[in-house]
Amino acid sequence: MIEENVIQDSLDFTITAEDEANLDTPTLYNNLANPITLSYVNQNIKSDYTITDTSIPITYDGSLLKRCNVDFSSISCKFSFDIYITNNLEEEFKTTVFIDIPLEIQEKSIYDGNINMTQNCNFTFYRYK
Repeated sequence: MIEENVIQDSLDFTITAEDEANLDTPTLYNNLANPITLSYVNQNIKSDYTITDTSIPITYDGSLLKRCNVDFSSISCKFSFDIYITNNLEEEFKTTVFIDIPLEIQEKSIYDGNINMTQNCNFTFYRYK
């Protein structure tokens, strides 16, 4: 693990039972029905590279990686995070989520521009307090 890549910040979510919630701030429905969307950015992957074919417009997505001959192994990554839940009885639960970021799924890859992944979370929460 590279320590400079570790994010120590936490997100505190508001829990609501309302049908109409303001999702501009971190909000979870009390039945956890709304998804959590995570994204990340790779930076400084390739430097001092000249694209000679100027007939194709530059698009800042996975297709640019292919044009610059960036290999998947140099950008593959995975991350993990902990989820803590305190219920209305003040019982506290925790689980750790591990996600490998796929760069290829079946016939598609990040070289096609982008890929989407849905992670079904069947993690076990353990009571720790």
